[in-house]
Amino acid sequence: MQKDPVEKIRLSEQVEVSVVIPHFYEGRNENLERLLEGLRGQTFRELEVILVHGVSPQGKAINEGARAAGGKVLVVMDDDSRVGHPEMIENLVRTLREDPTIAMVGASILSPPDANGFQQRAARQFPRFQMPVVQTVLESDLPCHGCVAFRKEVFAAVGMEREDIPRGLDPDLRVRLRKAGYRVVLAPQTWAYHPLPGSLAKFVKLFYRNGRGSAYLQRVRPDLSYDTDESLASGGFVPKHSLIYRMLRYPLRLAQALVTFQWIRFLGYTVYLFGYFMGLSQFILFKRHR
Repeated sequence: MQKDPVEKIRLSEQVEVSVVIPHFYEGRNENLERLLEGLRGQTFRELEVILVHGVSPQGKAINEGARAAGGKVLVVMDDDSRVGHPEMIENLVRTLREDPTIAMVGASILSPPDANGFQQRAARQFPRFQMPVVQTVLESDLPCHGCVAFRKEVFAAVGMEREDIPRGLDPDLRVRLRKAGYRVVLAPQTWAYHPLPGSLAKFVKLFYRNGRGSAYLQRVRPDLSYDTDESLASGGFVPKHSLIYRMLRYPLRLAQALVTFQWIRFLGYTVYLFGYFMGLSQFILFKRHR
């Protein structure tokens, strides 16, 4: 008999918040235990944790967790994330409660205090992994599935997560929520930890995989291929540009990484580009031989 992939952990008799954690890689079991320990220590007590085991892609795992959720608020965290501080959930919930126009509120993502030297240097070169902790609610394109909260009813109303794409969930959901008239913000004085890979080999593997995932998205759902912003505030950010525009811009990003001596960033961009073209060529060959 097949085991139910959804595991519920009740931390309180009353549940207002459901924390959904997709758990696909067994190699993250140790971090998952630390994440659960941090959730048990939250000042906000009316919690349940929903672990979704072995379900892929990530969007499908999140949706299965959301359908099983008993709380009115959903918090989604990656299984390699960690709680930043005891008030993290409380601050996310308060931000949603105080403004009904807010649909997606994220914690600032930081590199953890025990990150190794490579992870610390890499995080300084990729702003999405070393965000400033804001002091007031801020409109931003940085909230992501590393640690983010939604009203369950709004999440359902916009169609939940897409289950047909391997990557690009964050920008797609931000765009849909904004089109529905809602705000996407960072919560004040709120952070979570989400490290980049701990070695050069794992870093290269991640960026190669992301490049291949982008190629698949461009071939199958080019309408969902959005830009992401690295600025803290999202004022003036345009999420959609043409493929030609992005192709012409990419060499400039490579050059900027070089002239600013951001060697890890340059490597990441180069590997990503290689993965993108490998994925694109393999996809085209597969289509021709069907």
